[in-house]
Amino acid sequence: MRQRVVQPLIASACILLGACGGEVENSPVSATGGTLCVEDYAECVNPIFDAVINGRTGQTTCASSGCHDVGAGSGGAFKIFPGAEPGSVEMMANFFSARSFSNLDNPDQSKLLLEPLQGVFSITGTHTGGDIFPSVDDACYQAIREWISVRVEDEQAASCGFCTPPALPECGY
Repeated sequence: MRQRVVQPLIASACILLGACGGEVENSPVSATGGTLCVEDYAECVNPIFDAVINGRTGQTTCASSGCHDVGAGSGGAFKIFPGAEPGSVEMMANFFSARSFSNLDNPDQSKLLLEPLQGVFSITGTHTGGDIFPSVDDACYQAIREWISVRVEDEQAASCGFCTPPALPECGY
């Protein structure tokens, strides 16, 4: 009985392998990636959250205690550590928090971009911190969008480390 099952399987495998036609082309595989770059986040995105929001009085930042500060922020589920240093546990926590609000399949639909964008109403309503980005052309909006757009297989991939930090004083209102 076993021989009657195994022989047809071996014959089928031989036929399939024989149908290859000899040489197999080594074509590149396009990476779909399941995560984002840590280095690019630390270099180009996290500084946006620590920067004084253009047009605001005082030292209002996304990472302020009244906004998204992990210790005392009232800004919903998005929490970040202010002043996180590259490579620190706090920076990694900020990375994971920002990544969780990113839509890898459709960056433009990322909550990280939609909430602070002028005139956009998210699933939960408007950004209680007000409109931060006047348009999708804002330098900081573009930096965050670019980061979300580069999907990689590994957070430390060789394709990381090529972002261009935005001119922070030119960001926001």
